[in-house]
Amino acid sequence: MEIVELRDENRAHWDAYVRASPHGLPQHLAAWREVLTRTYGYRTCYLMAVEGRQVAGVLPLFVVPSRLTGHTVTTLPGGLCAESPEVAGALLAAGQGLAERLGARRLVLHDTRQPWPGPFQTSCEHEAWIVELGDGEEALWRRLDRNIRRQIRMGRNNDLQVEVDRTGRRLDDFYRVLSRFTHQVGTPVFGRSFLENIIRCFPGSFNIVMVYHQGTPIGGYFQMEMGDTVYGLWGATLHDYLALRPVYLAYWTILSDAIAQGFRFLDMGRSPADTNTSRFKGQWGGSPVPVYQQVAPLASGEAAASANGRPAGAVAIQVRQSGLFQAFQQLWPRLPFPLAQFLGPRLRRHVPFA
Repeated sequence: MEIVELRDENRAHWDAYVRASPHGLPQHLAAWREVLTRTYGYRTCYLMAVEGRQVAGVLPLFVVPSRLTGHTVTTLPGGLCAESPEVAGALLAAGQGLAERLGARRLVLHDTRQPWPGPFQTSCEHEAWIVELGDGEEALWRRLDRNIRRQIRMGRNNDLQVEVDRTGRRLDDFYRVLSRFTHQVGTPVFGRSFLENIIRCFPGSFNIVMVYHQGTPIGGYFQMEMGDTVYGLWGATLHDYLALRPVYLAYWTILSDAIAQGFRFLDMGRSPADTNTSRFKGQWGGSPVPVYQQVAPLASGEAAASANGRPAGAVAIQVRQSGLFQAFQQLWPRLPFPLAQFLGPRLRRHVPFA
């Protein structure tokens, strides 16, 4: 087995492997290199395992240089994609060696759908809900709980309009809603250029579902499409309009559109387990899949474990549960919206996929 870095002439082989693998996710595709470099200027190192001239696994890595969290070598959400623990081990050994040479504090497998063996501290605080779309829209409608169907009807009766966009022309509306929503919940938003670069690098592989009330955008959901599955990445609804049931109407539109386009599954994306968000997603007839964070602390950085027994490398989880983070979440919505818009993308450079 040979571990090599992805070169442009091998992109087709890389992507063909990801699309064929049962572990492949859209975030494993090679075009994310361009998204990361164009948006943030990150250094990328996409590692590929080759066995007998065949791709056997991929590990897409990039470097986040940060004085706030310490230099980190990390994957996108999805972690690595490999055919066996042996292939994964070879990729991870190469990735760890790279991270140590770069002086990183940690190597992170972010939002991986399976825990890989190795010197990792592993936590599982999130889950993704996968809905099997089945035999068509009518059959799916009958499978839904009576209360869900009632909420969808309420949305239809509340003068809401829904549009599915596969060209990017509704990006401004989506980003407007997302920016307001993240400000309301106390989370810095990433820059619009991030979404622009995704649309530019993945033509024909995304959709944006927008909900309007009397011409005003009040909800937006961004999905990627690969193989037989639609993958939910980001969603937002303005709090002032929740009583109109836009979320229910949006999710039904996402599901029915996926069926109309011939997809077999909807991956609703990750949510913290045992939360209202996760319970809401569970109402749509899907099955939960655990989502793991795996961190390898390096000699140049992390201690082996924190005082409370939680892996020290689980930086994002520790930060969320700290008093400082709670104070930040309370402070952020109080900032003037233009100031939050200015600061948000600058902060997200340090935690691009928090």
